[in-house]
Amino acid sequence: MAKQNEHGKLIAAAAKAALAPLGFRRVGQSRTWISDERYWAIWIEFQPSAWSKGSYLNVRPSWLWLRYGGNDDHPRPADFIPFENTEQFTPLIKDMAAIAAQTAVAMRDRFRTLEDVHRFFSERVSQDGFPVYRAAITAGLVGDLKAARPLFERMENIDMANWGPWILKLKTECAELAALLDDPVRYKAAILETITDRREKIRLPPDPQCLESTGSTVVG
Repeated sequence: MAKQNEHGKLIAAAAKAALAPLGFRRVGQSRTWISDERYWAIWIEFQPSAWSKGSYLNVRPSWLWLRYGGNDDHPRPADFIPFENTEQFTPLIKDMAAIAAQTAVAMRDRFRTLEDVHRFFSERVSQDGFPVYRAAITAGLVGDLKAARPLFERMENIDMANWGPWILKLKTECAELAALLDDPVRYKAAILETITDRREKIRLPPDPQCLESTGSTVVG
């Protein structure tokens, strides 16, 4: 008979061995780990199943400059692994933790600079809503006003009938940011305010220079 939460201890040990050397920290006693990437974060979750013992794997970026809606979806990098016994589960969870580490390293490489992030979002603006919102903000941050203005206009003109009442808050934020595009210092300060607030909420230390050393052409 397996001890209660035995598989949880195996998950924690495998995750620590694979992720701690990369700078990840565990969130409390949960199955979630986080890495501070300054203006964004990487979340790794060894997600439990509602039906059986074991683990799914989720690895996703969290863009701290977004007040609303979130983060784009990323496919699971590994299939669910069931827990049957210690001998069966141990090598499988070690492999899953290694995949999590590899995925995180690849994600860091993909999003080294704000230009990288903006390029990622600018290729995904065919659909109105959050894809446009994300790309509009990054366009402003990298100084691409030619792209930023029409993207913000699309958000201001979005058909509200297809969205919930919260879309008013999103439209208001976009209008406020669009009004700051000609003042890059104030624009960046507004984004930094959001990042600072989000960092505090997820218990990351203050980083007032988080938009400075990104290798990008961020204004200011």
